[in-house]
Amino acid sequence: MIRKILVIAGVLAVLCAGIFLYGSHMAQRLPDNSPGDFLRSNPDRKDKKVIVCVGDSITHGRVSHNYVDMLIEKSMRKDLIFINAGVNDELAYNVLSRIDEIIRLRPDLVTILIGTNDANASLDPENAARAVRSMNLPRAPEKAWFAKNLAEICRRLKNETPARIALMSIPPIGESPESPSFRASIEYSTVIRDTARREGCAYLPLNERMVAYLKANPRPVLHPYSELQSLMYVGIFKHLILRKSFDEIAEGNGFQLLTDFLHLNGRGAGMISELILEFIGEK
Repeated sequence: MIRKILVIAGVLAVLCAGIFLYGSHMAQRLPDNSPGDFLRSNPDRKDKKVIVCVGDSITHGRVSHNYVDMLIEKSMRKDLIFINAGVNDELAYNVLSRIDEIIRLRPDLVTILIGTNDANASLDPENAARAVRSMNLPRAPEKAWFAKNLAEICRRLKNETPARIALMSIPPIGESPESPSFRASIEYSTVIRDTARREGCAYLPLNERMVAYLKANPRPVLHPYSELQSLMYVGIFKHLILRKSFDEIAEGNGFQLLTDFLHLNGRGAGMISELILEFIGEK
């Protein structure tokens, strides 16, 4: 009997490990329209405009509804090439560290949605330590450093590409307007807006649009911010393993625009796609 139990436990352990490894691989796998794939394929750009969407997991679109794919579906123009330059977990420092690859794309337009992880890391020392460790940061994240990195991203793109550049404010962190995480998203969005103004870039007011929606459609909050990590990993499991849609996950967690505290459902991603379509002149 004991031997049978041990065998069953061993099988379950192997199964769980396999599920974890598969989920991790799928979550981190780069999109098919990533910068690297575009540069390797060297497509014919004649009469085409290249639009690069830069960001973190919200842009990457494996653990958040993929707004870049939505852009491809919604755009009526056949002369546009959309490139997904999103990488999970990144902060502005990480985007600046890989800016050379984005410059090599010779983009005509660039949208930048970065800062959610910077803002979230600033909320408590544990978040900051996790970001430093996992993203190889040279220092603890904070607002002034974010502003400096974001400004340098803009300058490199302005000086080394012909692209029109748009900075987008970040989504709310959680959906409770009274919470510190929600207020942090507004503070970092103000930094983004001011940076866009100083650097001569367009500004896309995503945070403002989402905040207005949430205030016009109040709903009781089911989960405290302290559950962020558990909601996020359970949500990834539900999507990648159980094949639940991001809208189903959001509804189960009681969110209207988010799936957990950081990532987006279809409605939230749709707001991003609408803002970018307005920026490129389709709305």
